[in-house]
Amino acid sequence: MSESDHKKFGSLAILAAGICFGTTGTSQTLLGKGISPLAVASTRLFIGALTLVLISRITTKVPRVKIGKVDLWIAGLGIAIYQLSFFSSVKLTGVPIATITALGSAPVFTGIVAYVMVQERPKRVWFIATVITTIGIILLNAHHSEKSFNALGVLLALVAGLGFAFFNVTSRRALNSGVEPARLAATVFSLAALAVFPFCFVAGTHWMFTIRGISLILWLGIFTTGLGYSLYAYGLKRVHSSTASTLVLAEPATATLLAVVVLGDTLNVTSWVGIATVIVGLLFLATRG
Repeated sequence: MSESDHKKFGSLAILAAGICFGTTGTSQTLLGKGISPLAVASTRLFIGALTLVLISRITTKVPRVKIGKVDLWIAGLGIAIYQLSFFSSVKLTGVPIATITALGSAPVFTGIVAYVMVQERPKRVWFIATVITTIGIILLNAHHSEKSFNALGVLLALVAGLGFAFFNVTSRRALNSGVEPARLAATVFSLAALAVFPFCFVAGTHWMFTIRGISLILWLGIFTTGLGYSLYAYGLKRVHSSTASTLVLAEPATATLLAVVVLGDTLNVTSWVGIATVIVGLLFLATRG
């Protein structure tokens, strides 16, 4: 398989991961009412880590290279910060604003972190695609601008974007050193799950044994985390970290479409133009990145 084919398959895997991630907000809205966002995020990490360990056991026969301790801690704490901050931001500002701010800021933070940590200079294609997709995300959620502004919620979303950037860059560096994608995801998420495990019980345990609670945990843990981050790690090994952070902007587009179809939300013409703009930006990056 040629290098260009590897990059295309990697791009498609990250786009698919973004779609998995995009179901998070809708599932939380449907099933997570009254449940602490810290408890949801922490339990999701725990179940997701178990799923990723199982996937790693099945797909990775003999580990050849172990992830370095520095990269492990930075990536693990980065994803832990992302999870806790993002779910808390969703609680304060709502799914659209939290998703726009976190995922919209991630490519910018990733470009900066990648340049500082690994001297990876984002290419011109990345700059163009990031501008296009960012404009699209602003347009598709323009109808939410009239909602009350929550400074803490927006700040937490920015913190989530920064945490994801550190996870993104250090994971790519570990993959470049020869660490298998499945093993990387399993190791990083296991550390993150241990770091936030106490938060699983901030709202008690009764919600974990309800139908809604069990459904939410399994969906977020197995599908959006286990499958989603397995695809993301696979793709991250084949494309630049800055490119990956832009491709994963498929998440807010997916979240918005699900809000319309499942939750009955309504979109105006500007929002549909925004969705089209995001798709154009993602396709541009996937084919030219």
